[in-house]
Amino acid sequence: MLDVAQTIVFGLAIGFVISAVVSNVFQLVTNGQSIFHFPVTSDVRRLMVVGLLLLAGPHILFRAANRSLQIGDWPAAYVAGCFALCVIWSFVLGFCVLRLFII
Repeated sequence: MLDVAQTIVFGLAIGFVISAVVSNVFQLVTNGQSIFHFPVTSDVRRLMVVGLLLLAGPHILFRAANRSLQIGDWPAAYVAGCFALCVIWSFVLGFCVLRLFII
């Protein structure tokens, strides 16, 4: 069994990696120029897009907060809140994967 520090580190790392990979898949699916693009015409496809967003959310939120930090259009508290939510969301995602496969 992993100790607490290893669980936190591996949970964060796994969550960020899964989120980054699914974020790129989401970008391919929603980009109109991509060969993998499919239009959202039914409720099943809409649920698939929402499922992708649930997995890709931490990476998308991290990119938005980082862009806002560089530009300076959001207050610092919003940026810090987005980074904190990104870390928590990523850890929950990674911890769920750890629970499924390792622990």
